[in-house]
Amino acid sequence: MGLQIDVFSSSPLDNNVILIEEDQSHHAIIVDPSFDPIVILNQIHEKNLIVDTILVTHGHFDHYIGLPFLLANLEPKPHIGLHPQDLPLWREGGGAKEFRVSMEIPPDADLMLADGQILPFGDSTIEVRHTPGHSPGSVTFYLPALTTALTGDLIFKQGVGRTDLVGGNFDQLCDSIRNQIYTLPLDTVLIPGHGLKTTVADEIHGNPYVR
Repeated sequence: MGLQIDVFSSSPLDNNVILIEEDQSHHAIIVDPSFDPIVILNQIHEKNLIVDTILVTHGHFDHYIGLPFLLANLEPKPHIGLHPQDLPLWREGGGAKEFRVSMEIPPDADLMLADGQILPFGDSTIEVRHTPGHSPGSVTFYLPALTTALTGDLIFKQGVGRTDLVGGNFDQLCDSIRNQIYTLPLDTVLIPGHGLKTTVADEIHGNPYVR
């Protein structure tokens, strides 16, 4: 079975919402359900997908604000994956109040993620890499079958995530990028939480923040 990734841009912060599906079994995983969750739900219904799991790269509100809507409209209820170090951030709304955004806080995640954890997905796997710095529990999801990594707000095309929010640490972020991203195969496609795709090679050679 082959995997397919669809990336949806979600306003108003241009979040990337990612849908991973097996093209034969029609099972799917959602990563970072942000604003406009009806767009993802319509795609799921149109393709008759079964959503097994919803994974969240970190606990800032814009990466899970669409989760309550999806949980209310998906059957059976998918598992929710989050690193436990971001659970306190999750429970207080992920900074939504500071940005004057109203949101419904979803129930706690029931799949606690850990560095090096391998999540089976059909005939493929998703590797969890703990990549703190933007937040204490930030993680990257690496899909070796697609030579692709979903990096959340750790690293962007020629940029890096903010570290001035609560729990951020620039030195830690740089270590995460060097040890967990730059060690991936050079042709690995990086899909960040916002903005354009890039590759490991391009960031090693051109990212002005982390050499």
